[in-house]
Amino acid sequence: MTSSQLSGFAVTVVIPTADRGVLLRRSLDCVLAQTVSASEIILVDNGREDAHTEGLAERVRVIRTAPRIGPGRARNVGTQAAACELVAFLDDDDLWLPDYLERVIERFQETGADAVLGQLMRQPVGQEAQPYKVLPDGAEEQRRVFYSNPGFGGQNLTIRREVFLAFGGFDEAMPASEDRDLAARMLLAGKRLASQPRAIAILCDHAGGRARHSLAVGNWVFFKKHWRNMRAAELYRALKVLVKRRLLVLLGR
Repeated sequence: MTSSQLSGFAVTVVIPTADRGVLLRRSLDCVLAQTVSASEIILVDNGREDAHTEGLAERVRVIRTAPRIGPGRARNVGTQAAACELVAFLDDDDLWLPDYLERVIERFQETGADAVLGQLMRQPVGQEAQPYKVLPDGAEEQRRVFYSNPGFGGQNLTIRREVFLAFGGFDEAMPASEDRDLAARMLLAGKRLASQPRAIAILCDHAGGRARHSLAVGNWVFFKKHWRNMRAAELYRALKVLVKRRLLVLLGR
């Protein structure tokens, strides 16, 4: 029996990966070093080249898909294959502090939430990690997702598998903002999102750059999907973001 099961929850960690090499091994090592062990770790390899994952720990499972299916779809594939009650997501170029899963499980035990979001920190190349985002703990404050992302991502989300599947997971048709979209859909359905500032996930900048879709297009798709659910102030702020993103594209920034 793993320590996560002793804590009352079994956890599957899903890591989508695409041609990350050493960075993937670093992320995988931080999961294997957790103070509370994941029952299983699923790597969804959608790179153009094989991730060369031979000789991994027994609880690490690799699912090979078509190349470049996108992180949202890769996370969906991993969650569909998961065996545990909770699914925690980590990107292949990011890190968790060693007690990340322990703190997340504590929060599930305290709140009975449908999902728990850890605190995001950001680490520029050659610098120390700095505080970045932490999701507010109240549903009203969490409605900021309608015009920005206050801290809901594929690096710091742990969710009940049955809830994730009931919502259809991440919207695979969205070119970006699929994380905000899932958060918005959960809030509109009255699901409980709990913040856990003691669970630290680190977004790591690196020389190879981070995989990013077009934020301008993603914001527009999100807006078209959700504008009817926005309050007047949220609608105004969302439109400001759309205009700003469009101007940045036109200016080549």
